Amino acid sequence: MIKGLRYYIIFFLIIFSFSSANAQFEQVKKEFDPLYHATDVVMQLSYDNFKRIKLLHSAIMNYGGGKEEFDRVVDTYAEASALYFQNKTIESANLFTKNKKDIDEIAARIAKVYKNDTDKLHTNIIKMHVKYNVKMSIKGERVNPQSETALRGASGGVQLANDYLDRSRYVEAITYFRRAKENCFLVYKVLEVPLPEEFNKDIVDNKNQIYVSKEKKI
Repeated sequence: MIKGLRYYIIFFLIIFSFSSANAQFEQVKKEFDPLYHATDVVMQLSYDNFKRIKLLHSAIMNYGGGKEEFDRVVDTYAEASALYFQNKTIESANLFTKNKKDIDEIAARIAKVYKNDTDKLHTNIIKMHVKYNVKMSIKGERVNPQSETALRGASGGVQLANDYLDRSRYVEAITYFRRAKENCFLVYKVLEVPLPEEFNKDIVDNKNQIYVSKEKKI
């Protein structure tokens, strides 16, 4: 009787240990493509996320949620890195995946702001360029070819930016919206037309710098 009870207890302990180990394993579920190994996910996203966080810094500060939003994605990146060095590879891969999704959502939102601002600026220079051509034609004077070149550059930049935006490559879209803006600024310069103050932030942002508004002194 005692011997039978002993076997029963041993059997129960084995089943319990197996169930507990299995439960612990199940607690860490992959929140990334199961076809990929966790280590590969960590290696790839630790590089990609870092690169995009760096590229988005001034964009987030100027057109996004500012320091709070930027610090949030950096903190998540740092936490994911810490998990990896603690040999918690799946947890790290899960958090890096979450970090990527957060970066994508931020970049998508900001890219739309760039699109709206660039479209407005682009429309302005097209109208300005047409008026300039009409005036030069009436005067019988030659049109400055630099204006035409800059306008083509701006239009090409807008087209490429929109293409990247449609393909959900938001960081690249922001890059080309900036290039388009740069050519728009050049049109203003060539035609010797003062750039409206509403685009002051755009000028600073295009230099990959953080814009600081100047409060008017009373």
